Amino acid sequence: RNGIYPLMNFAVSRPHALPRALSQPQEDPQKAKTPTPEPFDVETRKVVQMQCSMELNEDKSQWHLTLLLILEDKLHRQLSYDLLPTDNSKDLATELVHYGFIHEDDCEKLATFLESAFHKHRSQS
Repeated sequence: RNGIYPLMNFAVSRPHALPRALSQPQEDPQKAKTPTPEPFDVETRKVVQMQCSMELNEDKSQWHLTLLLILEDKLHRQLSYDLLPTDNSKDLATELVHYGFIHEDDCEKLATFLESAFHKHRSQS
Protein backbone atom coordinates (compact mmCIF):
# COMPACT_ATOMS: atom_id res chain seq x y z
CA ARG A 1 0.00 0.00 0.00
CA ASN A 2 2.94 2.37 0.64
CA GLY A 3 4.88 1.51 -2.52
CA ILE A 4 8.09 -0.38 -3.06
CA TYR A 5 9.91 1.07 -0.01
CA PRO A 6 7.36 0.98 2.83
CA LEU A 7 9.94 1.63 5.59
CA MET A 8 10.50 5.15 4.33
CA ASN A 9 7.29 6.22 6.01
CA PHE A 10 8.66 5.25 9.41
CA ALA A 11 11.85 7.36 9.35
CA VAL A 12 12.91 8.99 12.61
CA SER A 13 11.95 12.65 12.60
CA ARG A 14 15.10 13.76 14.49
CA PRO A 15 18.61 12.28 14.53
CA HIS A 16 19.71 10.26 17.53
CA ALA A 17 22.13 12.15 19.76
CA LEU A 18 25.20 10.28 20.96
CA PRO A 19 25.87 10.38 24.68
CA ARG A 20 28.78 12.60 25.70
CA ALA A 21 30.85 9.65 26.93
CA LEU A 22 30.92 8.02 23.46
CA SER A 23 32.32 11.02 21.60
CA GLN A 24 35.87 10.78 20.26
CA PRO A 25 38.58 12.17 22.56
CA GLN A 26 40.64 15.06 21.25
CA GLU A 27 43.99 13.95 19.83
CA ASP A 28 47.25 15.34 21.05
CA PRO A 29 48.30 18.03 18.50
CA GLN A 30 51.90 16.75 18.48
CA LYS A 31 50.79 13.28 17.42
CA ALA A 32 48.40 14.57 14.76
CA LYS A 33 51.16 16.52 12.96
CA THR A 34 53.47 13.58 12.25
CA PRO A 35 51.80 11.05 9.97
CA THR A 36 53.12 7.53 10.24
CA PRO A 37 53.99 5.91 6.91
CA GLU A 38 51.76 3.04 5.94
CA PRO A 39 53.55 -0.31 5.90
CA PHE A 40 53.90 -2.07 2.55
CA ASP A 41 53.66 -5.79 2.02
CA VAL A 42 56.97 -7.56 1.54
CA GLU A 43 57.23 -9.69 -1.58
CA THR A 44 58.23 -13.24 -0.64
CA ARG A 45 58.30 -14.71 -4.16
CA LYS A 46 61.40 -14.35 -6.27
CA VAL A 47 61.54 -13.28 -9.90
CA VAL A 48 62.34 -16.14 -12.28
CA GLN A 49 62.11 -14.24 -15.57
CA MET A 50 62.33 -10.56 -16.60
CA GLN A 51 61.42 -8.82 -19.84
CA CYS A 52 61.72 -5.15 -20.58
CA SER A 53 60.65 -2.85 -23.39
CA MET A 54 61.35 0.84 -23.79
CA GLU A 55 59.68 3.22 -26.20
CA LEU A 56 59.95 6.93 -26.76
CA ASN A 57 56.74 8.87 -26.06
CA GLU A 58 54.89 10.53 -28.93
CA ASP A 59 56.73 13.82 -28.44
CA LYS A 60 60.04 11.88 -28.23
CA SER A 61 60.99 13.68 -25.02
CA GLN A 62 60.67 10.81 -22.56
CA TRP A 63 61.16 7.04 -22.42
CA HIS A 64 58.30 4.76 -21.37
CA LEU A 65 59.43 1.58 -19.61
CA THR A 66 57.31 -1.57 -19.50
CA LEU A 67 58.66 -4.31 -17.27
CA LEU A 68 57.24 -7.84 -17.21
CA LEU A 69 58.23 -9.94 -14.22
CA ILE A 70 57.35 -13.62 -13.86
CA LEU A 71 57.46 -14.79 -10.25
CA GLU A 72 58.06 -18.26 -8.78
CA ASP A 73 54.37 -19.13 -8.64
CA LYS A 74 53.95 -18.22 -12.35
CA LEU A 75 52.32 -14.89 -11.50
CA HIS A 76 52.95 -12.29 -14.21
CA ARG A 77 53.48 -8.75 -12.98
CA GLN A 78 53.54 -5.98 -15.59
CA LEU A 79 54.76 -2.56 -14.49
CA SER A 80 54.86 0.63 -16.56
CA TYR A 81 56.72 3.84 -15.87
CA ASP A 82 57.66 7.07 -17.65
CA LEU A 83 61.38 7.46 -17.07
CA LEU A 84 62.74 10.79 -15.92
CA PRO A 85 66.20 11.95 -17.04
CA THR A 86 67.40 11.63 -13.44
CA ASP A 87 66.22 8.01 -12.99
CA ASN A 88 68.78 5.25 -12.67
CA SER A 89 68.41 1.49 -12.52
CA LYS A 90 69.54 1.06 -8.90
CA ASP A 91 67.00 3.59 -7.57
CA LEU A 92 64.17 2.06 -9.60
CA ALA A 93 64.97 -1.44 -8.34
CA THR A 94 65.20 -0.19 -4.74
CA GLU A 95 61.84 1.53 -5.11
CA LEU A 96 60.24 -1.69 -6.40
CA VAL A 97 61.52 -3.50 -3.29
CA HIS A 98 60.25 -0.69 -1.05
CA TYR A 99 56.72 -0.88 -2.49
CA GLY A 100 56.64 -4.69 -2.36
CA PHE A 101 56.75 -5.43 -6.09
CA ILE A 102 59.90 -7.55 -5.97
CA HIS A 103 61.81 -9.59 -3.37
CA GLU A 104 64.77 -7.87 -1.72
CA ASP A 105 67.14 -10.53 -3.04
CA ASP A 106 66.15 -9.63 -6.63
CA CYS A 107 67.06 -5.95 -6.28
CA GLU A 108 70.63 -6.19 -7.57
CA LYS A 109 69.68 -8.60 -10.36
CA LEU A 110 66.89 -6.27 -11.57
CA ALA A 111 69.14 -3.20 -11.34
CA THR A 112 71.74 -4.90 -13.56
CA PHE A 113 69.02 -6.01 -15.99
CA LEU A 114 67.56 -2.50 -16.19
CA GLU A 115 70.99 -0.92 -16.64
CA SER A 116 71.74 -3.13 -19.64
CA ALA A 117 68.29 -2.38 -21.10
CA PHE A 118 68.84 1.38 -20.66
CA HIS A 119 72.19 1.22 -22.46
CA LYS A 120 70.77 -0.93 -25.26
CA HIS A 121 67.76 1.26 -25.99
CA ARG A 122 69.49 4.60 -25.56
CA SER A 123 72.34 3.58 -27.85
CA GLN A 124 69.82 2.64 -30.57
CA SER A 125 68.18 6.06 -30.55
